[in-house]
Amino acid sequence: MNTNLLYNRELEDYQKDDSFNFIVKADAIKLFLEYNSIALEKNKMLVLYGDWGSGKTSLMKHIESEINKDIYHPIFFHAWEHEKDENLPLSLCDALVNSIEISNYKEVIKDFMNGAFLTLKSFTSGITLKAPGYLTGLGLDLEFSGEKYMKAIDEGLAESIPVSFYKSNKEFKDNFQKIEELILKRSGAQKILIFIDDLDRCEPENVLNLITALKLFFTYGEKSVFLCGIDKNAVTKAVKTRYKDVIKSEEYMEKVFDIAFNMPKTFSLKKILEPHFFDLKKILHDGHTVNSTDVIEDFFRSIKFTNPRHLKKVLNKYEILKSFKALSTIPEDFRSLIPNIIENEKTGKVFETIYCLFIIILYEFNLDEFEEVEDYEQKMIKYTDILRETRTTGSNNYNKVEAANDLNRFISFKDIDIATFNVIKNGSAQLGGRSYGFSKFLYIFSNSTPTTLGFIGNDELFRFAQYFPDNKISTNFCKFLIKYEATIVGESADSEYIIRNLFSMVKYLL
Repeated sequence: MNTNLLYNRELEDYQKDDSFNFIVKADAIKLFLEYNSIALEKNKMLVLYGDWGSGKTSLMKHIESEINKDIYHPIFFHAWEHEKDENLPLSLCDALVNSIEISNYKEVIKDFMNGAFLTLKSFTSGITLKAPGYLTGLGLDLEFSGEKYMKAIDEGLAESIPVSFYKSNKEFKDNFQKIEELILKRSGAQKILIFIDDLDRCEPENVLNLITALKLFFTYGEKSVFLCGIDKNAVTKAVKTRYKDVIKSEEYMEKVFDIAFNMPKTFSLKKILEPHFFDLKKILHDGHTVNSTDVIEDFFRSIKFTNPRHLKKVLNKYEILKSFKALSTIPEDFRSLIPNIIENEKTGKVFETIYCLFIIILYEFNLDEFEEVEDYEQKMIKYTDILRETRTTGSNNYNKVEAANDLNRFISFKDIDIATFNVIKNGSAQLGGRSYGFSKFLYIFSNSTPTTLGFIGNDELFRFAQYFPDNKISTNFCKFLIKYEATIVGESADSEYIIRNLFSMVKYLL
């Protein structure tokens, strides 16, 4: 059983499949770095902004791989991997030292690490650190309590502690520049390009500690350039945690970073989807034949679900379901939970595939809304009250019994636990020649918080947006379904899949 699973780590071969448009952006940044190495002597702090999961690591890894090594020696620092050290600036010093043949330069490294610790002491209060084995092997003992160390400074108990911050600062600068020279001597490059990644995953306090240390201390280096991959939301949270409303996050970032780049805002979503949904599958929509992948792409964009990492997770879940369906030995109880999804160029229904994807997305990323949509009975109780409030005006006393009766006729399905998709066409309530089947179908996927409520005939589906003015994912999904009403009705006519099985599918199979 082979599945078309996507990697959730940084991509290793962009040339084969640049679905996320990383190569063009990465190459542009690479060329900028290569042709502006002199100008970057005074503009050392670069930042790559992008949401969590947007592919910053992949893009920076590409630059690391392709950068001209005669110009830059790259060092990649995964901040999150070192967060347990609780002092990220000192961990970065460790990473720099790792690039040197330690045995040949013991004294230089020892001076640098001692100076680094003294200079960065303001970042160590309240924590305990232990130097890596290769540093203790140099006779460098850094295992102690930062809290006690700060107390020793205050009480003047440590003879080795410099009285002057200026002096320790200057020593750090001089020692850091020596470390730069050793790294470049070994690599043969002109400059060091230090990538700072995974700050999104760190605690707010650690995010600011590292960024501040980079700006205040590490930019003393004459041969180092820093490229930080950052989610603005993470920095905003960190700034608000530390400074409340005294400093705005945008102002903070403008002061820290000299040059900013942004992750690509658009990418080829269709190119990502094609291997999973087979573009050869055709459906009829508004009198035109359209590809299944185009409709599925419209679905993802309509519900605003385009984060690369999130897409990978959902598509992998879908591939798991496809692999289950392909198993001849799968128990029928399991098989019945999976709708008639697209498995290859010939089998599967486009919209049953889309319902499946939507429920996966709700369950994985919007659990509260998943539970809200799933609890159909409780939702209908709320709808009854909202319907009564909406239709009660002045002397018109529209009581709860009337509301419940009308709701059962025009809004809810009586036998929802056994209702199949063909109920859209075959289970329509009629009033004055008007059908209400499709709107009843929409209410299966709607949330429980409309502002008002009424009966929506199939010829007035625009009213749904009036009742649900929110921007929740369930509302956007229902608006997407409305766009394809005729196609959905036609596709569902012969479907025997029980709609409620969608919820059991994600809970039991995924």
